[in-house]
Amino acid sequence: MIEYKLGYFAESLCGHDKGRIYMIVREEEDMVGLSDGKRRQVGNPKYKKKKHVQMIRSEKTAEAFSALISSADGDAQIRKEISTLEKRIKENRR
Repeated sequence: MIEYKLGYFAESLCGHDKGRIYMIVREEEDMVGLSDGKRRQVGNPKYKKKKHVQMIRSEKTAEAFSALISSADGDAQIRKEISTLEKRIKENRR
């Protein structure tokens, strides 16, 4: 069974946002709440079924998740973490 942790990243597999990377900020039974810090902020996450996202594990952000969310600039922190991840993915594809 796949464990969806708060603070892990997720890539959308279908829909108009296919390929976008989000951070998991909420979890319900078969749904996850996703935030990109821009269009979808922590207070208003995008909900998708778990089967429609590919989880990207990140223990570092999962451990720091509670501090990240409670900070005043949580959305900016999420944007920064997603940007860093996207750069790493791009470098690995070369």
